[in-house]
This record gives sequence, C-alpha cells and structure tokens, in this order.
Amino acid sequence: MGHARTTHWMKRCLFVTVTLGLVASPVTVTWAQTVTPTRGGITVTGHLDVQAIGWNAAVENNNFELGQLAVDLKSELNRRTTAALELAYGYDDQVAIDEAYIDWNLYRWDGRPRTDPVVVLQTGVKVGQFDVPFGIDWRDYPSINRRTISLPLIVTTTHRGWNDLGVLYYGETEWANWAVFAVNGFGVSPTLRLPDRPSPVHLTAGGLDAADAASSDLVPTEAYGARAGIIMNEHFEFGTSFAAGYTDDNREDERLFGLDLTANFAALQLKGEFINHQRERTWAKESIYGYYLEGSYSSGRWFGVLRQDAVNPDGGTVYPLDATSNTTVFSASLGGGYRVADKAQLRLEYQLAEGARNDVVYLQTVVAF
Repeated sequence: MGHARTTHWMKRCLFVTVTLGLVASPVTVTWAQTVTPTRGGITVTGHLDVQAIGWNAAVENNNFELGQLAVDLKSELNRRTTAALELAYGYDDQVAIDEAYIDWNLYRWDGRPRTDPVVVLQTGVKVGQFDVPFGIDWRDYPSINRRTISLPLIVTTTHRGWNDLGVLYYGETEWANWAVFAVNGFGVSPTLRLPDRPSPVHLTAGGLDAADAASSDLVPTEAYGARAGIIMNEHFEFGTSFAAGYTDDNREDERLFGLDLTANFAALQLKGEFINHQRERTWAKESIYGYYLEGSYSSGRWFGVLRQDAVNPDGGTVYPLDATSNTTVFSASLGGGYRVADKAQLRLEYQLAEGARNDVVYLQTVVAF
C-alpha cells in the first residue's frame, strides 16, 4: 500500500513538473510572435492555448490537450463595411468555421460636439455566423480574454457558448448598448471545444432518451432574442437578455432569460450573471437556472481570480449519481496568472466541486498573435 501511494504521488509530481515546463517554454511564445499581422489589406490575428488537466474523475487520468486554436482574418472593405472570418480547431479535432460575417456599420459618431440629449455612438448590422450576444460571458469566449481557464458552469449547462448563423442589429450610446438577433438555432462555438472539456458536474435532461434526442421536432431550428445594457457610470453596467427557440412546426420549445452585472475599478474587475433555461417537452417542462460571481485583481504582471458557481437543474438529473434532482450544485474556482509577455500568459486554476473526486486542476499557457 505504501509503495502504491508513493508511486501515485510521484506520478502527480511528474505531471506538475512536466506541465510547468510546458507552460513556461519560450518556444511557443517565440513562434506566436513571428506571425505576420497583415497581408494585402487583410489583418491576421489569433490565439492559441495549451493546457494540462488533472485530478478529475471525468477524465480519470492527467491529460495534456490543445484548448483553443483560432485564426482571425478581417478586412475593411470600406469605411463602413468589414468582412471577417475565424477558423478554429474545433470538435473531433477538425478545423471549423467559428465566425464568418459581414458587418455594415450604419452610423458612427465622428466625435464632433453635439447638443442632442442622447449621443448615438454607433449602430450596425452583422450578417453571417457569429457568437450570439446573450449575457456577458460571450465577450470572453476566446481563452486569451478570460481570467479563469474554465467557463462558468451555468454557461456550459444552458446555451453552452452560443454561436450560429443569422442577423444581428447592434447599437451603442453613452449610457446604453443593445443587440437584437435572429439565428438558426442554438449552435455551439467550435472554438470552445466543449465536448473535450471536463466539467465537475454533468447535467442532462431527465427522461430524454436517445430516440427523443434525435427527433427533429424537439430541436429548435430558429431562435430570436435581444440583450440590452445600461451603463450606469464609468464603473457599472447592468444588462438583461432574452431568447426563444422555435421548432419546425412553429412551436416555442426553448426560452432563455438572463441578468448580468459588470464593474471595473482599475485593477479590480467584477462580473456576475444569472441564467434561466426552460425547455417545453411533451411530458414535462424542464428548467435549469443558476448564476456565477467572478472577481479578479491585477498587480503588475500578476493577477488572481475567484469564481463561485451555482446551478439548480429543476426536473433534470444531476451526475454523479449520488446527487439528486432539484438539488443546487455548487462549484468554486480559485486561480491566477502571470503575464510573461505582452501577448502571453501562464495560468493556474483549481476548481472545487461537490465531492473531492470531481475537483479539477488546470494549468495553461495562452498566447495571442
């Protein structure tokens, strides 16, 4: 027994040592900085992260994996029209189109003094495939923008990183912003690679067997929604979101409702979000609701982050099986990072879940180019 424990801890120590060597390697950073940013009027940017995951029952072993790899191409066709394409290393290790759209900027304020009580800064229409602006976490889907390595639990168990084809109308004033959209359904961003990401708790709809899941009349083929944000002052923004999905027979099948709040005070950043997701089934109405609260603090090249998650699957089934339905599931993430270069960070996150076997350790290096 003593020899087995010693061997187990030696494996863990070896895993951490190799991981730290991987994330600290300057080779990745140097490679990213050699990418040419522009070619023939097309701006080329992107980001890449490599991470290690350990101590998790969902994956059973310590894993190294490629998290996100995305290359963005953008071209300003004229002063009001922009075309964009993002290629991502997506599901099943395949390259996929994450975003492909044309953005028509209908109006942009030129900065000249005005006497109007409300100054519209910009409005525009985006057509194509894009990340749907529901809530606030969509702003941080790219790993280079995040402070935590994992996504909030309520996001991965409701809209799962919403990305789809459609049309979006957006606008912004000095005190408000808005987005109204119509899309094909509830697609998932290929960049997030969610099927490959272990979660401390897996939530699935209760009573939904394989035949029902494959039935096309249970899958929304179109969705409509909007988000409106109120900028209360230079520190606070409050927002609300709503969306509804419809099936082929024009029946409303899914509804999403959200409230969000962000606060920025120089080195301190706070954000939180509540989401309720309802599904109408022939036998019952299913609902998942929950929230997350996140705070981060920066000091020089270092930053720390703390997030608390709570999800209640009303009428669903919670895994692992020793949990019961209608029980709120809690999770917390504690982590931090170090900026080794302007566009490169090393990160660590410890995610605590109910039951020690569900805890997760993430180590990540992420670069932008």
